[in-house]
Amino acid sequence: MCDILAISAGYNYTPKNYLPIFAEKGSDNMNGWGIGFFREDQALVEKSEEQVFSDQQVHESFQRLARVIDSRIIISHINCPKSGGHHSTQLHPFKLTFLDHDWLFAQVGVVENINAYQTRETPRLDVEVYTARIFEYLRDQLILLHRKNPYISVYIALRIAIQKLLDDYPGKYTFFLANESFLFAFCNFRQLMILKASESMGDILLVTSVKEGLSRTDWHPITPDPQSLGELLVIAGPDVLYAGEV
Repeated sequence: MCDILAISAGYNYTPKNYLPIFAEKGSDNMNGWGIGFFREDQALVEKSEEQVFSDQQVHESFQRLARVIDSRIIISHINCPKSGGHHSTQLHPFKLTFLDHDWLFAQVGVVENINAYQTRETPRLDVEVYTARIFEYLRDQLILLHRKNPYISVYIALRIAIQKLLDDYPGKYTFFLANESFLFAFCNFRQLMILKASESMGDILLVTSVKEGLSRTDWHPITPDPQSLGELLVIAGPDVLYAGEV
């Protein structure tokens, strides 16, 4: 199973303490990796189809990025064979620009029929993996809802978009969606683990699909109720602003 990690801080953070641990935890997922972050509000993504962890070593480029990234929000994805995407261009996170922001998106789960979705907006992500279609679908819904009501909050719009996504394309979803200021986390089948950690400059918040978290510290599970559509978290800096059912 693929895994995802998101880090949110109130300041530009360098993830040297956590990204290598995430890579080691994801060592069973051997089909590539990606890291997304922000620089001056611009989303940047680095990807590789090479193994993130082999011969008891974290991939050299992955380690380098962990030492040099300086971003308030960081998203990483470690790929597994079942998700498709054997070329670096097909790996998560993906990025799109809409509603005056750059956005990053990474997802784990299984959605059977969304590959047929055809976006109404531009640009289209020119990769044939279903995560790209999920991202485009959510982008399209957010733009449509904003056109109908320019004053709608991103949270309300995303909540409505997720409800429609689950109605149109039922499936197993766990994803991160982020711009330079806010991180949204959603899960409807696989729990997320969350930790508020103290660093020398202040607190940071970590969210991951790794089932035991990244350390022995007490991680808090976010477990979706099987009777609900799923759990949605809204995170800014080291704080969870909202956590509840969609």
